Amino acid sequence: MVRNRKAQGKSNTQLYAIVASIITLFLAVIVILNQGPTNDERQADTRRAYPVVKLYRTSLCDCCESYENYLKSKGVAVQTMIVDQQELQDLRKRLGIPSQLFSCHTSVVEDYFVEGHIPLEAISKLLEERPNVEGIALPGMPQGSPGMDGTKTGPLKIYSKTGDSITIFMEL
Repeated sequence: MVRNRKAQGKSNTQLYAIVASIITLFLAVIVILNQGPTNDERQADTRRAYPVVKLYRTSLCDCCESYENYLKSKGVAVQTMIVDQQELQDLRKRLGIPSQLFSCHTSVVEDYFVEGHIPLEAISKLLEERPNVEGIALPGMPQGSPGMDGTKTGPLKIYSKTGDSITIFMEL
């Protein structure tokens, strides 16, 4: 009889262990199924596919490299061409970029020029709306713009160019 109780106690303990394992597994499945997307998944969902950005810059400019890293951190493929200052000026001339719109580097995105430290939001707008412009520019090297140190002191005025006309494309 003592032996029978021990065997019965042992089988009850095993049964409790099995039931506890099943309940734990069931709860784990419920928790996993109820989880929302992870931060990485949410970030991937908000990224859109961008065409390759061809970035022309000199080897002497650190902020150009910072701008390149900014674009890459947003999931944009960047093809960098290191050129000398004369080659950069020649490219700008071929693209029709007037000197008042110059910055330290020039990019080409599909058929548009993108001059300077332009935030990705402006490039997105350009590619989504596809306006009849030659390109967009953020003249100079404004503090707080992508790739530039410092704090933004006001809205970034991004210009568009069509023929001889230069207008504000957007402010960020």
